[in-house]
Amino acid sequence: MQLKDFCHLDDGISRRFGTWMTQYHYVSLIFVLSIAFACSLFNGYASRQYVRYLVASDVEQTLSYYSSQITHYPEKLSQLASVFEFNCLEQDRRQLQQLTYHDYLIRRMRLQLPDGRHCNSMESIEPERQLLPLVSPLREGVGLWVANEAHSNEQLLVVEKHVEKGKLLVYLEPLISDSLRDKYCTSCLLVAVSAELNPTVVLMRGDISLLQTPPLMSFPLIDRLTVKVYVQSALMDSYRQAFWLPLFLMGVFLGGAILAGHRLIQSRKLSLHALVDEGLAKQEFIPFYQPIVDVASNTLYGCEMLARWQRPDNEMISPMEFIPYVEKSGQIFPITDQLITKAVNEISKLNWQQTQQVLSINVIPDHLESHEIMEKSLALLYRSQISPRQIAFEVTERKQFTDLAMASDVIDLLRSKGVDVKLDDVGTGYGGFSYIQQLNIRSLKIDKMFVETIGTSDIKLSLLDSIIAFGREAGMEMIAEGVETLEQSMYLAQRGVNLQQGFYFGKPMNFQDFAYFCKSMAANRRTGDDPVEMG
Repeated sequence: MQLKDFCHLDDGISRRFGTWMTQYHYVSLIFVLSIAFACSLFNGYASRQYVRYLVASDVEQTLSYYSSQITHYPEKLSQLASVFEFNCLEQDRRQLQQLTYHDYLIRRMRLQLPDGRHCNSMESIEPERQLLPLVSPLREGVGLWVANEAHSNEQLLVVEKHVEKGKLLVYLEPLISDSLRDKYCTSCLLVAVSAELNPTVVLMRGDISLLQTPPLMSFPLIDRLTVKVYVQSALMDSYRQAFWLPLFLMGVFLGGAILAGHRLIQSRKLSLHALVDEGLAKQEFIPFYQPIVDVASNTLYGCEMLARWQRPDNEMISPMEFIPYVEKSGQIFPITDQLITKAVNEISKLNWQQTQQVLSINVIPDHLESHEIMEKSLALLYRSQISPRQIAFEVTERKQFTDLAMASDVIDLLRSKGVDVKLDDVGTGYGGFSYIQQLNIRSLKIDKMFVETIGTSDIKLSLLDSIIAFGREAGMEMIAEGVETLEQSMYLAQRGVNLQQGFYFGKPMNFQDFAYFCKSMAANRRTGDDPVEMG
C-alpha cells in the first residue's frame, strides 16, 4: 500500500512525504507506535496498582491504630468492668457517659444485667436490630460482635466483656470514616472484615454492592480477622483513562530509544565494516610475531603470527576491537590471506627455509570446514620459499565446530601436504579432548589461564597438571602460552613442557623487532647464555 493511499493526502503533501518517508522510516514509525500501544495496554494494571497504593496508604493507616486498640481491649475491658457495680444506677450511668466521652474510638457503651435490665451511655439511642458473633471468644471472656444499628444501615464492631455480674458491651466507631469512604468518589470504597472461622458474618462499611467485584486488596487486621477492600469500577476506569496517554508517550519514548540504539549499533557496524574493507584495500593489516622457545635446547622453535591493524595515522588497533566483528562478518578470511601473504614474505627474509622453525597461523573453525577457503590459503604459502612443514594452523577451542566431518577431511588434506594443525586454548572452550580425538590433533597449546595458576593455590593448577599428564601420555606436542615468570617456565619444563611462549621470552612484535630477536637468540645459542628475556 502506498503512503498516499493510506493517508489519503493530496498530491502535494504526498510528494513532500515521499522525499523523506522511505520504507525504513515507515517501518520505524510502525515499530515505535507498536511499542507505544503495547505500553498503553498496561494502563489497567498501572491504574490498579496506583489506586491500590492510594487506598492502602489511607486505609492501613486508619486500621493500624484500630487494630492496635482492639488488641489491647481485652485487658482494657477488664479494667473498665472493674469500675462498674452492674446495677445500672446513677454511678454506673455516669461512668458509662464519662468513659465514652473520653475515648474517641468508642461510640457508646452498654451494661447488660443478668435479670435482663440494661443501661446505655446514650439513653436515647435505640437498641440495635441485630447482634451477630464475629469472633467469640477473642480472649477469655471477651468476644467480637457485629451490631446492625436500628436507626440506619450502619454496622459497628462491638467488643463484649462477660463477668459474673453481667456484660459490658463497647460499640466502636466505624472502621472507615465517611470522609475517607468518599475521598476518591461518592461511596466508592467498601471495607469488609470477616473471621476465618465464621465467614458468614461480615462487618462492612461502604457500598454493599461492591462485594460482587474482586477485592482490590486483602490483609490481616488482628488474629483470625481479615480485611478486604473493594472499590467501584468507575474509580478504576477514571484512572485507567488517565494513565493511557502517559503510558502511550512513555512507549513512544521507549520505542524511540530502542530504535535509536539499534540504528547506532547498525551504523557502527556499517562504519566498521566499511573501515575494514578500506583497510583491506590499503593493506593495513599487518602480522606481528610472538616467539615460541624450546627451553630444553635454548633455541627458537618458531613463532605465532598475530593480527594487528595499523591505520594510516599509525594508530595501532588492538585485535580485540575488530577480530570478534570480522569473524562474524566473514571479513576474517581476506584478512587472514593478507596476513599470510605478508608473513611468509617477511619470514623468508630470515632464511627460515633453511631451518625447521615453525610459523603458526591463527584460523577459526570456518577455515577448516571449507576445502575452498583452505586451498586458497595454501596457494599463498606455495608462492613462498617456506616449506609446508614449517607452517601450522592454530584453531581455537573457544569457538565451536559445526561440521566435524568436513573439518576432519580438511585437516587430513593439510597433513598430507605437511601442514600441522594445533588446538589452541585447550580446556577453555567447547570440544575439549573430544576435538583431539575426533580430529586426530597431535599438537595442543595450553592456555594462559592455566599457566598463571603456577605458584598459587588456584584449583585450576590441578587442571593444568591433568592437561600436561594427558598430553605426555598421548605423546602429543605441547606448547604453553602466557609464560611470564621464570618460576612458571621452570615448573612447565620440569613436567616436560619445553615449548613455551609468553612475555618472559618476548611480547608480540613487528617484523623488525622480531628479526632482531632471532639474531639475539642465535647469538645466545653460540655463547651458551640464557634465553633472551624481552618482558
